[in-house]
Amino acid sequence: MTLVANAPVDGFTILEAPGGVEVHLQRTGKYKSVYVQWVLERSLDGRRAAFALLPDLLTRGTRTSPGLARMAARCEDLYATELHSSVAAHGPAQLLRFGLQCISDRLADGRPLVRDAVALLAEVLHDPPLLDGRFRDEVLDQERTNLVHAIEGIADDKGLYAYRRMIEAMHAGTPRALHSWGTVELAQALDEPAVRAAWTEAGQRLPARLFIVGDVSEETALLAAQALAGGTSHGAPAGPLPPPSLPARPVQRLHERQPLNQSKLAMGFRIPAELLPGAAATLFGLVYGGESHSRLFKRVREKESLAYGCSAAVSIDNATLVVQSGVDAVSAARTQELVLEELARLARDGVGDEEIELSRRAQRRRLRNLKDSPRGLLAFRLSGLMNGRAWSLDQALEELERVTPAEVAAVAAGCELDTVFLLEGTRT
Repeated sequence: MTLVANAPVDGFTILEAPGGVEVHLQRTGKYKSVYVQWVLERSLDGRRAAFALLPDLLTRGTRTSPGLARMAARCEDLYATELHSSVAAHGPAQLLRFGLQCISDRLADGRPLVRDAVALLAEVLHDPPLLDGRFRDEVLDQERTNLVHAIEGIADDKGLYAYRRMIEAMHAGTPRALHSWGTVELAQALDEPAVRAAWTEAGQRLPARLFIVGDVSEETALLAAQALAGGTSHGAPAGPLPPPSLPARPVQRLHERQPLNQSKLAMGFRIPAELLPGAAATLFGLVYGGESHSRLFKRVREKESLAYGCSAAVSIDNATLVVQSGVDAVSAARTQELVLEELARLARDGVGDEEIELSRRAQRRRLRNLKDSPRGLLAFRLSGLMNGRAWSLDQALEELERVTPAEVAAVAAGCELDTVFLLEGTRT
């Protein structure tokens, strides 16, 4: 088998597996475990609920190990290998992740454990326990019910609910407004042919990337990609997803009342795409509302005691600054005023040496902590690849050190308020 690789970057080597799948391998003996993650990418659309069902549906069992109990026994036989799966949105894309964590071969008494664990994951992807070529009704019914309950449960987290309502209004009419799980109506309408069609597409056609961290050879990594691809040609994703360009428009203000003790405020600001490259936008988010040293924490919570919490974060994939706060209903209007005042002051007067250094130190710590978290490292790498930003920790750290106060102030100056959602609590 031919190995096609570029030079190692940040400890990773990029290989091209048969079928065009992109393999990111960090070969290291630093960990006792090996981490494998197979990531499928597709556009968020009206079929998203069918694909959202797959991670939990497929990991319930395989043809040779049907059912949760048999799967648990199979994993235990593989030295307590852990399988994991999830679905999430990244900008306009829906990501399906299937992965595993197993101990390194060097600790498995001579057994090729990574190969065997990957073989199980390949079974999960390509060989479920079908009945006459169909998913079993009782299993499908249970997972469909679980998905409906998960979607309904979003409304129980009031901070998340307010954030979702704001994002849905801000990015209305685009995939970025959609939740990766779909809606209750989409989930309830799922039938077996729709789910089976999604499974076929995921297993045979969706663009894929494979990430591996651990003591694994290049040959083993390529064989893993071949097994997980199931002998089909998935290919790699097309490339970075461009950030959205929302039109200038009057501020949208949405309001809802519920019987709550605490109101939830979510504010969304547009950020021009040209301000997103590099680390300035991320550092701005920390200066403005990232931690206890930030402008919003000091002004809204500490100085004026208007909110139980007030934070800000930059979403690179959606080109959005999001400010969230838990407030008393009577304080909501004043809190909004202070959020805008502090943003304008930051843009006008710039950033102080101490606050930019505290923010730089916080981001430096976050990035360095990823070196001890394989899952976090892989998530960072994937996000960078999809956004067209730094996907090497070393590159990200270098960019962080080069950011100037003027660049941070420029991001603040470029933010434009777009949407405000207030979930007003009405005490009963």
